[in-house]
Amino acid sequence: MEIEAQNASDDHRSDHWARLDAFLQTDPRDAGCDEAMEMLDVYVELLAAGNDPSERFPGVHAHFLACGPCAQDLAGLLSALTEPAPSRPDSP
Repeated sequence: MEIEAQNASDDHRSDHWARLDAFLQTDPRDAGCDEAMEMLDVYVELLAAGNDPSERFPGVHAHFLACGPCAQDLAGLLSALTEPAPSRPDSP
C-alpha cells in the first residue's frame, strides 16, 4: 500500500515537471488558441492559394506547430477547402 502511494506521488511530481518543461519550451511568439482560431480561415486561404502565411502571421504559425488540436483544425479546414468534393450517385 505504501509503495503504491509513493509511486502515485512520484507520478504526480513527474507530471508536474513534464508540464513545466513543456511550458518552458513554448515559443514566445506563440499567439495562443484564441488568436489562431480567429485567424484560421485567413491562414487556410493563404495556404490554399500557395502562399506562406508564416511570414505574415508568425505567432499563429508558431501556435499551429505547438498545439495539436489547433493543427488538426487547420488540417481539416485545409482539406475541406482544397480536396474535391466526393461524387454522389445519381438520384433516381
